[in-house]
Amino acid sequence: MDQALIKTNFVGKDGFRWWIGQIAPDPVQAPQTKGTAKTGGRYSKDGPPPFSNRYKVRIMGYHPYNTIELSDEDLPWAQVISPPGYGTGSAGLFKTIRFQQGDTVIGFFLDGDNAQIPVIFGAFGNSQYKAAEGEPLPFQSFTGYTSTLKEPSEGVLASSNSTGAIDPESPKNLSASDAKKVADSSGNKNKAFLNSAVGKVIHLGSGDSKTVEAVNKMKTSVEGFTQELDNLKAGGLDMASDFGQDKLKGLIGDKAQHLAGVGSGIVGGMSNKLYENMTPMLNGGLSSLYDDVYMKVFLATKSPMFANKAGTAAQASMLSPIGDIEGLLPCLTNKVTNNLTNSLTSILESVANNVFSYADCVGDQVTGAIMNDVIGQISEGMAGAISGIGKLMKYMGDFSVENVLRNGVDALLGMAGMGDCGVSPSPHTGAAKYRVGFGPIVQDAPDLSAIIKDANTAKAISDAAAIAGVPLDGVQDILGGFSLLSGGISNAKSALGGGIGDGIRSCSSALPTLCEPPKINIFGGGGRDAEAIPFYGNIVGDVRKTGSIIGIKMTNPGNGYLYPPFVEIVDNCKQGYGAIARATVKDGKVNEIYMVSEGELYPIQDGTPPIISTVTIINPGSGYEEGDTVVDDFGNKFDVKISFGAIIKVTPINSQDITDIPTLTVISSTGSGAILKANLDVRPEFQGEVKQVIDCPET
Repeated sequence: MDQALIKTNFVGKDGFRWWIGQIAPDPVQAPQTKGTAKTGGRYSKDGPPPFSNRYKVRIMGYHPYNTIELSDEDLPWAQVISPPGYGTGSAGLFKTIRFQQGDTVIGFFLDGDNAQIPVIFGAFGNSQYKAAEGEPLPFQSFTGYTSTLKEPSEGVLASSNSTGAIDPESPKNLSASDAKKVADSSGNKNKAFLNSAVGKVIHLGSGDSKTVEAVNKMKTSVEGFTQELDNLKAGGLDMASDFGQDKLKGLIGDKAQHLAGVGSGIVGGMSNKLYENMTPMLNGGLSSLYDDVYMKVFLATKSPMFANKAGTAAQASMLSPIGDIEGLLPCLTNKVTNNLTNSLTSILESVANNVFSYADCVGDQVTGAIMNDVIGQISEGMAGAISGIGKLMKYMGDFSVENVLRNGVDALLGMAGMGDCGVSPSPHTGAAKYRVGFGPIVQDAPDLSAIIKDANTAKAISDAAAIAGVPLDGVQDILGGFSLLSGGISNAKSALGGGIGDGIRSCSSALPTLCEPPKINIFGGGGRDAEAIPFYGNIVGDVRKTGSIIGIKMTNPGNGYLYPPFVEIVDNCKQGYGAIARATVKDGKVNEIYMVSEGELYPIQDGTPPIISTVTIINPGSGYEEGDTVVDDFGNKFDVKISFGAIIKVTPINSQDITDIPTLTVISSTGSGAILKANLDVRPEFQGEVKQVIDCPET
């Protein structure tokens, strides 16, 4: 019987013929994606608009496996069914349907066995094995990138939407330096991990004096500069190339201008202090000048009137030069501030050449170098005006602008009254810095007295080197004896001998030779003395092991805490990243620190994995019944106590090794809402095997 007599030719009543096919190469999609009118071999948009949501598709079993029998241009167009929620374009509501060449799709024929009207209703997701390149041949795997959608010059996330635990990786939002750590440890050089904001250090302020805030802000800016420089290097930029040098100059210029703004407060403060200290000296000098002239004239004339007129005239002759000094100081302050950018440019160039790993002392030395430069510029700028009061100088003792500034700088920085009593600066009680993507980081109060002493000693080395004929080139004259920053100036110390410069605190910016396990810094909250140790998991490597922070144990709860302190996790090599922890406070003590994220790549030492020692009930829930159980992901068993539907106690029965942040789950068909947290501790020493358990009856 003729089959046509059986067919109804009604959609849906003549069978369902589904198929699997492949999106044809991009060039043949041009009438749809680029326009319809073809003139001179090129498509334009002069003709009617393309039809909605369709692709040319080669269907397995229906179309040949080569383009000779059936070219890609002659393949049928397949309409695409929009998923629910994508909209249809009605009222302007829709989401774009997007397939790429080579995608494997699934569909059916609207016309059944005639197989001439294909419709796409889905696609198979790609995996990590998706071809990164290849010629677009029928039913072969080839890349989805086309002439209009070009592959980026940097790596991107893999062409995969697999639901596997590893494939695909999610973007990690890392700084360039942290992304390099991932690449070095895993071989994954995926630049889609990068986020230029992550890892940047921001100065928050802590309510200290203006000078302390200025010094902290300056040090934070220097730290940020070294980190941005690390990111440039980690991103693969050749710093020796012309482009790399231009990039470095731009970075230095931006930071120099920022630091000049911060340093302007120091310039103004020093100028004001100079004027305050000079005022009594000038008054004393004028008085001594009067007395000296009066006495000489009186001895010669025996006339008090003539002596008084002569003394007064001598004082009057000094009023104009003194007025010149008063008028010069404001202009000189502005001039020094403007020149500061040039000096800071030289200082930052030296930092870029000599500092490999930022340390707090690097910020101290930069601050000291800036002070030396400001003092030198003020002294030089005042030289002409000071020469105008030469008659007063002999009455002002061993006066020099530089001595006044250096001797008065302690008072300028708020150190008056402290002297050198060996009193250490008090530790910081709040967050002064914030690292984007990590959280608050500790910043101790700067040791201003030590910074000033080092600055004075460094200047003495520079002066002694100049007197001895040791050549100081360029920035070395500004940086003085700060050997960390000035490079060759260290040779001046050996040439001069005599222990010159030994008074400067040692400072190393070299990369650590030994990476130590991370430490837990607890700061802020109004209290003090809290201490804790980390537990490690997700350990990889044999010789140089790295891992994550899966838990933290309090070893000293401290006291006096008014609110939860900040928690910082840091290792000396700055190798690990991503671990974030938070603290809770009870009765003025830090009672617990919990992990928000575990991070990775922290250097660790061999040790025994922790165990679950106790369980904290954050929320007891409701509706639970006897027989409900608690399980974790490591096979531990727990004794569960329930009262009136609420979980009131959970006790570990056994103690499996914990190698990741444990998750506790309550198995119940009736209860809900319970939230449990596992607390980790070191495994106790073996106490011997249990031979027999005896229940003693109550008496």
